[in-house]
Amino acid sequence: MARIILFDIDMTLIRSQGAGRAALNTAFAETFGVESATENISFDGRTDRAIFSEIIALHRLGADPEAAFRQVSQAYLEGLSASLAEHQGVVLPGIEALLPLLQGSHGAIGLATGNIRHGAQIKLAHHGLWEWFSGGGFGDATPVRAELVKAGIRDMAALLGIDPDPRDTIVIGDTPLDVEAARQASARTLAVATGSYTVEALRESGADWALDDLSDTAAVMKLLAS
Repeated sequence: MARIILFDIDMTLIRSQGAGRAALNTAFAETFGVESATENISFDGRTDRAIFSEIIALHRLGADPEAAFRQVSQAYLEGLSASLAEHQGVVLPGIEALLPLLQGSHGAIGLATGNIRHGAQIKLAHHGLWEWFSGGGFGDATPVRAELVKAGIRDMAALLGIDPDPRDTIVIGDTPLDVEAARQASARTLAVATGSYTVEALRESGADWALDDLSDTAAVMKLLAS
């Protein structure tokens, strides 16, 4: 078993049915009076800092982009729980069976997610999954996904009390950007076609393994141990 497994959140662990996008639209409307702020903005595989900052720059919101980021982040977090309840998202196939097995596999499971840390906690706690994760890399500090993968490896290695070796890490995500970020961090990747990309597209992006989903728990555990 790889010592560290890092999960993406959206479309890998859960499908929130657009709750995050809706909460962000509301946050920009309430904070800056910008309606439909996320229209034509891609979310797939990107960090919250990259997404929020793109919208701030696009609409030229304030003289201090960092202050604008903090303002809209706070508004987003304040509305996220209500948006999750309204949109009635789901945990994706196999996740609830897989996480307890991974936690007992003498390794560590964490996150490599573009969500800002508190947003990740709100989303996963809403679905009863937050308790399984002890750390990781989050989208607060960087727009570069590879950097948050590297941060996740360092964080989880520190928790295990080992030297951070990316070759003993597997990143699980649903986009070619997850695959590319893992490659840049020298980690391996298991890609799942539970988002916008097919198994074929994920394989072509360079994933070490690609599956339709994580529903075959025994097969996934065998693969992760290979």
